[in-house]
Amino acid sequence: MSQPTAEQTHPALQMLHLTNEDGLMILVGVAFIYLLYFTLSKKVFGPLLAHLEHREGVTEGALHSAAQMREKGQALRARYDEGLFQARLEANRQKNEILSAAKKSASETIGAAEAAAAKELQTGRAGIEKQIRDAHGRIEAEAKELAQKLASKVDAQLTVH
Repeated sequence: MSQPTAEQTHPALQMLHLTNEDGLMILVGVAFIYLLYFTLSKKVFGPLLAHLEHREGVTEGALHSAAQMREKGQALRARYDEGLFQARLEANRQKNEILSAAKKSASETIGAAEAAAAKELQTGRAGIEKQIRDAHGRIEAEAKELAQKLASKVDAQLTVH
């Protein structure tokens, strides 16, 4: 094929220093790019974008589910903490009741023991006082008896002499 002459070349191509074949290659290239773009957008980009949108939806759904699960977990934790707090309050109340009852019982037992000890002490003192009175009585009786014996011996000796 022969080279076209400058007169046969389109003026726009001449201005860019291109030939008719160069212009044809540019048109074919542009047509090929448009064809490639439309083909790829329907066959590759469309499914790829759909897949990315689906994946984004799944991710957002998972994030939403995670947020809901976190909220449920926090609610359960709060309920657990409240139940634990109430159980501790009840345990402390019961402990205080048991301690109060034990203190009352101990106080009653100590009071009864003190009363029994006081009664025993009183009984012991009364017994000791009785023994002292009895001992005084015996001692007085023995002293009188000894005094009479002594007086009679002294009388007897005085009369003998």
